[in-house]
Amino acid sequence: MESLHKRHKLEDNSKGNYLFKFTNKIEQFIVSFNYILHKISSVLLVLMMLLITADVVTRYFFNSAITGAYELTELILALIVFYSLGTTQLKGNNIEIDFFTRKMPQKFQHGLRSITSFVLFLLISLTTWQLFVYTKRVWLFGETKGDLELPLYIFIGSATIGMVAFAFVLLLNSIKLLAMVVKK
Repeated sequence: MESLHKRHKLEDNSKGNYLFKFTNKIEQFIVSFNYILHKISSVLLVLMMLLITADVVTRYFFNSAITGAYELTELILALIVFYSLGTTQLKGNNIEIDFFTRKMPQKFQHGLRSITSFVLFLLISLTTWQLFVYTKRVWLFGETKGDLELPLYIFIGSATIGMVAFAFVLLLNSIKLLAMVVKK
């Protein structure tokens, strides 16, 4: 997995850059955490594929659907998306429109990206906090989903974990880009 460190080519030639040293220490944890979540989302994708295939086969041959297949597919798909957000950001696979900033000086581009990443970090952190509050409310009221009556708080709480990982990546990205701006 390509890390932000490799993507931004930030060398350790600045002995006094504490920001760089700090980000190197936490980057390994953040990358590993997102890598684990991405592997989980890959396994969930395979399970979802098998569930959909089994549902289609039972509908075709036995004229009977698998109970709760639709609800499980919805919930699993949500987890796949949330668990892959951080890895997508780490690899730089998000859509980026840079035709305006491409001609600007490199340090200005890094500064602008750092600010953008930090603003996104704040927004995602607020969203994550509200998702956590919503998880608690769903848990207290005992809300369930569909025919299987699966407790929704498990899936919403799991999605919150993916959002936390994504927020960490945005914060790390912001700090690394800021380090590139202040680097001599």
